[in-house]
Amino acid sequence: MAEVVSSTRIDEATESLNTKKFYLLLIIVSLIGVLGALMMFVFFFLEDIIAAFLWDGIPTGSLSPVFNPAILVICVIGGLGVGLIRHYFKGGISIMAEDLIEFNREGRFGKKQGIELFFRGLVSLVCGAPLGPEAPLTVATGAAGTAVAEKARMPVPAVTLMSLSAISGFFGAFLSSPFAGALLFIETTLEKGIMTWKAVLPSIVAATAGFAVYFLIAGSFIGSMFTLPPYEGFRDIDLLYAVFLGLIGGVSGILFIIVYKNMRSIFEPLEHRPVVLGLLGGLGLGIAGILLPLTLFMGSDQLQVLIDNYLEVSLLLLFVLVVAKILLVTFSFSTGFAGGYIFPGFFIGGTLGILVFRLFPFIPLAVCLVCVIAGFSVALLRSPIALALIIAIVFDQTLIPAMAISLVMGFVVSHSYSLPYTRKGTVKAAVPEHPSPEE
Repeated sequence: MAEVVSSTRIDEATESLNTKKFYLLLIIVSLIGVLGALMMFVFFFLEDIIAAFLWDGIPTGSLSPVFNPAILVICVIGGLGVGLIRHYFKGGISIMAEDLIEFNREGRFGKKQGIELFFRGLVSLVCGAPLGPEAPLTVATGAAGTAVAEKARMPVPAVTLMSLSAISGFFGAFLSSPFAGALLFIETTLEKGIMTWKAVLPSIVAATAGFAVYFLIAGSFIGSMFTLPPYEGFRDIDLLYAVFLGLIGGVSGILFIIVYKNMRSIFEPLEHRPVVLGLLGGLGLGIAGILLPLTLFMGSDQLQVLIDNYLEVSLLLLFVLVVAKILLVTFSFSTGFAGGYIFPGFFIGGTLGILVFRLFPFIPLAVCLVCVIAGFSVALLRSPIALALIIAIVFDQTLIPAMAISLVMGFVVSHSYSLPYTRKGTVKAAVPEHPSPEE
């Protein structure tokens, strides 16, 4: 009988928490966590240098179209690069939710898959794809942890733990939090009961080590990414607003999921022709970048532009940006670009929050922004506690009470919808999906 390698066996990595073996394991996972952080540092270093060279002098923060042919050239070359990488490595198309499902099933990431996602993610981001770095780095760091553990001839459960530790080291550095990475895995596997303290505690240690090393190298860590308009402080009425705003965000997240699955269905017949699909993706990305430059990249800098000009941006433009970003993100995924959807989701939710504020100006703008982002993001990521930590880091912490209500509302309204895509010819996935009691 074949050996079970899923992450459900991670509990077998050691017999007890209070043993010398477990303490030795904590030392090992801290080193693996450092590896994950260093990989993230290299990725960001390369991304910053290449993107600065390619996009020098191009106003990607413009509120109006930028008719610069260089945008189209950069995006098409990027799409070609993405397609060639997929062709060479025989890589498939997947998003982070699908990668996590694979990890939970297999307990490891392959070295070839990790290398491919590292470079495909790098090319995707530097050419302006509206995606974040978390998905390719999750696979790349996890694959590095797998490779080290298998090279050391560790048993299968320990291999899974080393993979998880490398991912946690990356998330610890990326989010400046020892807990967000562990919480992501706890919450995404909560219903199946996969995670145990034997996995959670090493993950926290690995994330802390990753954060410490990244801070030592970079000399800083992620703080408030956005400068919000003045917020007078918490009011009881904000909790009522948060219910309404969380519902708006959650419904918008459902729309994203439906659009994503339909977009994948449209382009699935071309998935076996990665170069053609990549060129098509680059062409679409370039056209969108010329007409709506704010839809390029993961969206953090672009959202700040909208926040700074929230009274000058027209209602029509805000609406168009929301719809266009959803279409462009799902289009990018479907044509082979690799990336994450956490920070692009912040742009979509934040832009929609500004639109809601313009329609209902009696609700503070900061409340509209954070609460719609919370409701939208939790519909995609399905990890409310980890998202609460992330949003609290990048926004004002005084907004946490209202954000918590929005997270709950967004989670509840979207609970029947799931982001992973089921390919044609396999088990058909209906939208919405109603999981069986056994699941």
